Amino acid sequence: MLHVAPSPAVAGNRHRRQMLLPWLDAEGQRRIRESTVLISRVGGLGGPLAQSLAVAGVGRIVLFHEGALLDEDLHRMVLMHPERVGEPRGSQAAETLRRLGGPHLEVHGFDHRITEDEATRWMREADIAVGAAPTYEERLLLNDAALAAGKPFVDAAMYDDETHVLCVDAGKSGCLRCLVPEPPPWRADFPVLAAVSAMVGNLAASLALRILAGAGPIPWGELVHFDAARIELTRVRVPRSAGCPACAAAERTSR
Repeated sequence: MLHVAPSPAVAGNRHRRQMLLPWLDAEGQRRIRESTVLISRVGGLGGPLAQSLAVAGVGRIVLFHEGALLDEDLHRMVLMHPERVGEPRGSQAAETLRRLGGPHLEVHGFDHRITEDEATRWMREADIAVGAAPTYEERLLLNDAALAAGKPFVDAAMYDDETHVLCVDAGKSGCLRCLVPEPPPWRADFPVLAAVSAMVGNLAASLALRILAGAGPIPWGELVHFDAARIELTRVRVPRSAGCPACAAAERTSR
């Protein structure tokens, strides 16, 4: 088959089609390109999320994912390599994102769980934090670091056929700690279907891109819940808690 190379104009305009969207103009794409996104975990949910951010043109992604790759991870972790079972997962994901994003994308990948100090350090540079971790400890840590820095936070989670996304506007909307003050008991070996985890991951990516581009609408402070078994979507506002330390820190930052 004869291969016809695309013209330079087409080849050099990777994001032209997404810029046909009514909410994404050249200025919005520039803001996406110059942005830094901090992500906690890039597994079945965070992997598709990070992949969508990379190909959309985000300029820098900082990711944390602990542990070595298991064979049972491969049904859902799209950024990992089947031939590298037993090797650290974070660095594998970073390599995949660099390949997908091309030369414009800078990726920092860490093979351990994010710490409080690291979250605080990276949120000084990040424009947004996205939580895709299975544990509430990590999700609340990222929530608190984002709010303390006065930056937006998107939390995404799933269990079985249930998913949710929460977009937090620091100091203005309710946050994850308003909803869950302390980490509840957690089941590590929970059921997950890749199609469901990827679905909520991509919803979170879509919202994060809108936030970075300065576009809307954004369901700030609303728990967006989708039941994939019943095909039911609900939105419930998360009220700000008067005693929430994360919201109090956000208010101090904004002064």
